[in-house]
Order: sequence, then structure tokens, then C-alpha cells
Amino acid sequence: MSENALHTAQQRQQAMTEALRAWDPEAEVTLESRTGRLMVMTTLPTERVIALLKSMGEQAKATSAELPSHKAGQCCGGCSQ
Repeated sequence: MSENALHTAQQRQQAMTEALRAWDPEAEVTLESRTGRLMVMTTLPTERVIALLKSMGEQAKATSAELPSHKAGQCCGGCSQ
């Protein structure tokens, strides 16, 4: 990957993180530059995350990995209480 492409990927990741943090101050976005796959850690509903990212011009959709299986005593932070 060229230095320019890496810089662009970092800019995209930062922009997505900032957009989500406007709604969830602890949101984290990881962009896998090789595949373009995102991992988003947030308490926001999936639909809201997708809408925010699409409003930025990103292609976004949930995957089956979006809803991890839970084991007793574990929480991903996305459960409603």
C-alpha cells in the first residue's frame, strides 16, 4: 500500500470515528485497509451506525459477525437494559 493510500485510509477512519463520537463519545472504528472492512465498537443501534456512515458516502452494511454470541457474564455493550 502506498503512503498516500495509507494516509487516506487513516483519514477515513478518523472521519468515521468523529462522526460516530458525535452520538457516542466512546465509539471506536477500526478500518482494515487491505479489505476495507470496518469494525465499529459503539452502543448506537446498527441502523443508526449504517445511516451515519452512508451519509458520509461510505458503503456500510451489517454482517453476521455484527451480533456476537454471548456467554454468561459477557456483554458487548449493545444490549438494551
